Amino acid sequence: MNHRHGYDHSHDSTCSVLKEGSTGHDVIKLQELLLANGYSPGKIDGVFGPKTKSAVLSFQAKNNLVQDGIVGKHTWSALGVHCGSPAIDHCPTLYEGTTGPAVINLQGILKQKGFYTGMIDGVFGPITKTAVLAFQSSMGLVQDGVVGRKTWSALGVHCF
Repeated sequence: MNHRHGYDHSHDSTCSVLKEGSTGHDVIKLQELLLANGYSPGKIDGVFGPKTKSAVLSFQAKNNLVQDGIVGKHTWSALGVHCGSPAIDHCPTLYEGTTGPAVINLQGILKQKGFYTGMIDGVFGPITKTAVLAFQSSMGLVQDGVVGRKTWSALGVHCF
């Protein structure tokens, strides 16, 4: 185990070690991933508080991870985030405001399935969110407008 304090040079900032008291963008990503996996972290506010810790502990228990409430490499990996090696995550969590190639892929699939009528522009905006909600509804998924592993799988994307 590497316990050197003040030193974190993971190339992917989403794999920083998070625990109760942590704040910032990585905590928001963690909270969104927990929510997408069916664990309520409380308000998605970028603050790792008791509710987020409780959600992390439940997630860790269900995934046979050490239940320490600390989000390290193994917990990130179980949430579908690839740490260390820059492997391509074919199932990144997408939500309104996300941009990039994964959104282009999402829009293309939704268009093929007849849910998306907008431009395939790689920008997850209101039209993409509406399409995602309609697709989630048609599949009996939680309608949160967030494309997580369950939505990707329902879309026919193999995550690994």
